Amino acid sequence: MGEKTGRRSRGQKRVGLSTTVISVLAVSIMGAACTGGTAADKEEVSGPRRISLFVFDRSTSIEDYQLELAQQLANERISALRHGDHIAAFQVLQLSLDEPPRRWSQAVPKREFVDREIARDSITLARFLRDAKDYLRPYSQPADRDNITGTDLLSTLHDVGEEIRAHPEHAPTLYLFSDMLQSNRMIDMEGLRRMPRDGWAEAAVANGMLPDLRGLCVVVVGARIDTESAQRVKKFWIDYFEATGATLNDENYMHRPVSVPSGPCPGIQE
Repeated sequence: MGEKTGRRSRGQKRVGLSTTVISVLAVSIMGAACTGGTAADKEEVSGPRRISLFVFDRSTSIEDYQLELAQQLANERISALRHGDHIAAFQVLQLSLDEPPRRWSQAVPKREFVDREIARDSITLARFLRDAKDYLRPYSQPADRDNITGTDLLSTLHDVGEEIRAHPEHAPTLYLFSDMLQSNRMIDMEGLRRMPRDGWAEAAVANGMLPDLRGLCVVVVGARIDTESAQRVKKFWIDYFEATGATLNDENYMHRPVSVPSGPCPGIQE
């Protein structure tokens, strides 16, 4: 009688132990779900915030298909934005900083609770990304470009520098959709008509004439590299960005890529 009672007690102990293990696992799973769950979720909450800057060249030297590609690639990068990131868009100025800029800047909504996911945050983020794509669509439209009289990338990059300075806590990446042919009264790279002299960027930065782009990762889409003149233009821009403190790697100077990197450039710490 007592032996049977002992066996039942050991069985009850085993059942009790199993129940305890299951309860602990259940609590652990529920806890993970409430605190962000996966490593990717935790990285999004605690990882560095980024600012994605999009510059669109709509001059008449840009083909319609290049503008379509710019919109497609920009949408891909917009889809990768996270809570707390920042986005800014610019249309390339025509002649100088004297003209009013066409620019847009907005913060991606933060999570309501940083330590867990809720459906409302996901819905808010999805709506923001959808609206951002819609808002940026006119920046890459081929219509109504006949009145554009120049391409002043150098002045536009001063506006980019101001945007970066306004958000020093964000790691910046610039997506520059352009053929990179600066064309105004001072410098005209189309056909190498008025190219800057050698050492122009170094002299300009020494005189305080260039924007501070330190920490910026630059991705160029739309620039040719297959001719000697295209290589001269490319060398100027690599020297220019180096002088401003930005990073433009050789592999990030592209004509019509299938996709673009998310940043930052190798060697830039997030």
